[in-house]
Amino acid sequence: MSADFSSKITLVFNSAEARLQIVCGQKGQLLFSKELFSPRQGMQVLLPALMEGLEKMSLSLENIGKIACVRGPGSFTGLRLVLATALGLARAHDFPMAGIDYLPAVAMDVCAATDKEVWVITHARRGQVHYQAFQGVALDGLPIPLTQPAAGTIEFLAETINSRDAASVLLGTGVQKNREFFEDAISNATLLNERFSHPKPETLLDIAATLEYGDAPVDPLYLRPCDAEENLDYIVSMKGVDPEEARQRLARLTTTLPE
Repeated sequence: MSADFSSKITLVFNSAEARLQIVCGQKGQLLFSKELFSPRQGMQVLLPALMEGLEKMSLSLENIGKIACVRGPGSFTGLRLVLATALGLARAHDFPMAGIDYLPAVAMDVCAATDKEVWVITHARRGQVHYQAFQGVALDGLPIPLTQPAAGTIEFLAETINSRDAASVLLGTGVQKNREFFEDAISNATLLNERFSHPKPETLLDIAATLEYGDAPVDPLYLRPCDAEENLDYIVSMKGVDPEEARQRLARLTTTLPE
């Protein structure tokens, strides 16, 4: 199969969950994609996998015109490491960047196929999820949000969905992790299987084509503190550090000083 490389291609990274996706192409033309299960090791495997894929297509970094990164919500460590790697690549080669919101990306294909409320529910930690509701698609093909992205317990989410009293479709890794609970707790809902839990490479390219690119780094979308923050008292106590002193140190380290 011959491909037209006369124009620059788009590179897309997705590290919102344990499955790392690397996608290259243009809208309507997927050149290559690779998926790796690499929790907490995105930085080590990202560039080697990218270079291997480019080489197989007889391409190089010179053929890339821009980078789109999924910015969350998702794994704190996975997002941070891959966004940092992508930023280094962009700075070194003058690639403009843009961010992709993960929950609409998961919802996009399903929203195009149903008029029901579509709830994307992704795993955050045991008993907790990230979630957002959508219904229908806009003129650009992107799903229309009904709610803001949020994080919470599966019990609170079930109450929220039931209170809307509407037919719904549920999908995402949070559904797969808690399937029995959602089957029992939510009425008038269709639960989709694992193959709907991650965005297709073609979908990521379609979304990337709608974005505005620039020189600024992609800001991650975190909806809940990282596990280290939530367990700070326990972690520092094990190291003999006073929890209050640790919180003060953390506040100093994460506070932006005025210029």
